[in-house]
Amino acid sequence: MVKKKLMRLADMEAIARVATHDALKSCMPPSKEDENALVLGKLLTDEAGVFELYVPGPKPEDARIISRTTVNRVTGEVVSVEVFLPKL
Repeated sequence: MVKKKLMRLADMEAIARVATHDALKSCMPPSKEDENALVLGKLLTDEAGVFELYVPGPKPEDARIISRTTVNRVTGEVVSVEVFLPKL
């Protein structure tokens, strides 16, 4: 059995950062207050790295997700970029 080489989280984060930045260019920017509070959440699964840019809330369920980018761990391909801001 051949084991596939999986990408490191840091390498996938760099790919996700570029894809997210490109996707956010066509959206309304968050408020200055929100922009200063942005947090990057990272989740690693067997198949992908998932990166969420969000504004934290008083409780975890109150967080406001700005974007979610998924990167394939084997190929480095961006599987999806979801943006939850209004378009320009």
